[in-house]
Amino acid sequence: MFYTFMNYDDFNSKYNDILKIATCYSENFSFFTVRQIHKKDHSNEYFNFLDGFRNHEIPLGKIKTPRYTAGQQIHCFRINKITTALLMKPIDFSSWNAYDYPEDLAFYKNCIPWFRCISHKKMVLVNETNFSAFNELKKIGINFRLINNSNYI
Repeated sequence: MFYTFMNYDDFNSKYNDILKIATCYSENFSFFTVRQIHKKDHSNEYFNFLDGFRNHEIPLGKIKTPRYTAGQQIHCFRINKITTALLMKPIDFSSWNAYDYPEDLAFYKNCIPWFRCISHKKMVLVNETNFSAFNELKKIGINFRLINNSNYI
């Protein structure tokens, strides 16, 4: 089953708490970039941010990636101390929106996406495949609404 966060603003204010849960209960994460990245269209912060992840990228072959549209490129990474520190740089989930940061942050447990943030739609989706993390999110006061079907995760 899929769920969406009820109150995006409340969720945004708990960015650090949610990221701590996501990184503790996941092995990998991903985000999207636009295939044709142009220096003129993005801030220097964007490119500096991407450079920090370069040595931690993993092949996509075994991971069930979320759906994405033409023109997007997905990048998957190992969760470790370095990548976790980099993930804490944005101030909230709304920051995960081009042109300062990549888009659509997702976390994986057993190679399956269980959490996805689509910032430009102000949407966060989770599924029950990662029960421990799902319960931890509930403990910090995140409220969910069941949705029957999602093309996003």
